[in-house]
Amino acid sequence: MMDKKPIETARRRTRRLEQGRCLLCGRTGFLIEQDHTAGQNHDEFLTAPLCLACHAMVTELRRRADADMRAQRNLRLTVKCALNATAVFLRMLADAMHRWAQLLSEEESLP
Repeated sequence: MMDKKPIETARRRTRRLEQGRCLLCGRTGFLIEQDHTAGQNHDEFLTAPLCLACHAMVTELRRRADADMRAQRNLRLTVKCALNATAVFLRMLADAMHRWAQLLSEEESLP
């Protein structure tokens, strides 16, 4: 998909990085690392800002899901590993979005 406003997109990305906010938990003020969502050996440009705790958690979940982050010998295996690694991250992101929706629902019920 073509980015119709690449300069604005770059500015938003830069602001997010400067905010130092974890994409999964929203924490600020913690050391933020760039997680290679699909695996650095599979796609070095697909990254997400995560705090140390969330980064450690997603790394552990990838290990448990047998999402191999090492360089692979052919394209088919590379794509398979990248999809597995990204799926683990997206599950965590979906859980975070559900928590945020719950917080909004709870806030609506307050007087």
